[in-house]
Amino acid sequence: MQLKVLENLKKENVEIYLEYLNSCKSSSWETWETTYKTYCNNFKLFLVWFQKNYKNRFLLSKDTLLEMPGIIESYRNYCRSLGNSKRTLMNKTTSISTFYAWCVRRNKIKYHPFDSKLDRLRFTEKDKVRSSYFLTTEQILTVRLYMQVESKKYDLQDRILWELFLDSACRISAIQSLKLSQLDLENGYFKDVKEKEGYIVNAFFFQKCKDLIKEWLEYRKNKEIKSEWLFITKYKNTYKQMTQGAIRGRIKKLGKILGIEDLYPHTLRKTAINLINNLAGLGLASSYANHSSSGVTSKHYIQKTSATEIRNTLIVARKKLGIF
Repeated sequence: MQLKVLENLKKENVEIYLEYLNSCKSSSWETWETTYKTYCNNFKLFLVWFQKNYKNRFLLSKDTLLEMPGIIESYRNYCRSLGNSKRTLMNKTTSISTFYAWCVRRNKIKYHPFDSKLDRLRFTEKDKVRSSYFLTTEQILTVRLYMQVESKKYDLQDRILWELFLDSACRISAIQSLKLSQLDLENGYFKDVKEKEGYIVNAFFFQKCKDLIKEWLEYRKNKEIKSEWLFITKYKNTYKQMTQGAIRGRIKKLGKILGIEDLYPHTLRKTAINLINNLAGLGLASSYANHSSSGVTSKHYIQKTSATEIRNTLIVARKKLGIF
């Protein structure tokens, strides 16, 4: 952290920022050095701009909270003047929104100051993502945080679907067919999941997804919702298995957060498999994808290395051999 930058900021704002920073770090240790650090740095940039334009205002004062929608719009305009893309603007806005959502959860303020009060950034054809087979870790986290902040627009099933597709790398048919009887919550997987070509597999999930499933089960218990299916829809006062069409619709809605108009569940499967390949190699990625051979995984599910990346890798290898 650049302490010299913070020295010039209002003491109360620095203190609340450092408290928020510590909270983020403790809950997101695994991704701290990558994605979460980016979001916190984005918030620090906002702090510097806020100090310059609003002098000794406290981030949580009544007048600041009341004016925050206009303040955010002014900050967007400032960032736009620097040449920031709409996607970057969205990420910067999300980082600020996440801070205020944290403040609400910690009872430091009573309400989120600009939740549902800003016009959504409109993406033109030029802005939209054209190649959406592989999402970045930043995009994955952006959707996660956006849903967390905009909890009225996105329900628990949206959030579980997002995490479970990316954790399990399962196809939509397997996700749709999950039953509560297959759930081993303690050990983090659904057992005896039927995949393509009759494969019977385990669908794994991790801590974030586990917490959301716990919350979903508690919600169902409190509402006395009885259904054998994990994902459900209500029709004429009866809860039924969610259709694949409804699941696709939910994922498409989440894609719009990123400016992707045609995000499909299979995109999330490809992203998950590609990430596993990058972390642990093709063998595990192929096994996790339940492919008959690693050739299928390599050809259709692994992001191709660019010419520049290949060249840079060769340069490093040549230097190790003493060839320049």
